[in-house]
Amino acid sequence: MKQHLLLFSLLFTAGITQAETVTLELLNGDSITGTIIEELSDDQEKILDHPQLGRLTIPASSLKPTLDPPAWSTSITAGLIGNEKDGDSSLSTSLNAESKYKNNKNILVFKAGLNTNQSQDKGEPLDIKTQKGSAGFRYDYRLNDDFSFYSLTDYNYDGKNDSGVNSLLTGLGVSTTLIQNKTTEFTLSIGPSVQWTNGGNQCGQDIYCGNTYAGASFATDLSWKPTQRFKLELNNLLSTAITPKLKPGNSLIAK
Repeated sequence: MKQHLLLFSLLFTAGITQAETVTLELLNGDSITGTIIEELSDDQEKILDHPQLGRLTIPASSLKPTLDPPAWSTSITAGLIGNEKDGDSSLSTSLNAESKYKNNKNILVFKAGLNTNQSQDKGEPLDIKTQKGSAGFRYDYRLNDDFSFYSLTDYNYDGKNDSGVNSLLTGLGVSTTLIQNKTTEFTLSIGPSVQWTNGGNQCGQDIYCGNTYAGASFATDLSWKPTQRFKLELNNLLSTAITPKLKPGNSLIAK
């Protein structure tokens, strides 16, 4: 009995996975909603199971062409948190912008960000705790479906550093996409890089500040969009400068 129930469950599940409810837009402006029968449909015609009209055959020539997404896309995120109580106040700000160009083989990404945090206790001077900025550029050229060649430049500013207020990383290498489907994209990138740091009132006392060093970088990029209204992005860049002492660094951006 259990075996029969298991078999029925598998058959029922398989039937569900083969059927997908869609809305097809016709050239005359009408639309038809039903359950598409994947095993009978192809590029020339779609077989639809309509709840009232039954099974329908719709030629692909009568469907409205699907518009390609625009090559350029831009997103801006901003946040502001302020608090004041008994004469004490604090203020945090965050601003990030990204512009992306994508076609069959080329991907360009420009990004910039600013983060500040300051507080002031009653009767005390203003204390700036965080003063950071960033800007970056990345170009990917798809070699095939699995691998891409990339080059990147990543700049970071940290006004609270005594040494190395400005840091710049430039690199190139190869990236591969491990996961790519309708909701998730996960990419790994690795290659040689060059790093430079400068600025700060103690830069002259730091033997590494103001110099340029060769190294390597390893980046992971995750994009997850389970619904049209929610998207999660995690971008992590791990780098190492080859000096008399290895100097690793890491940058993580979550949106």
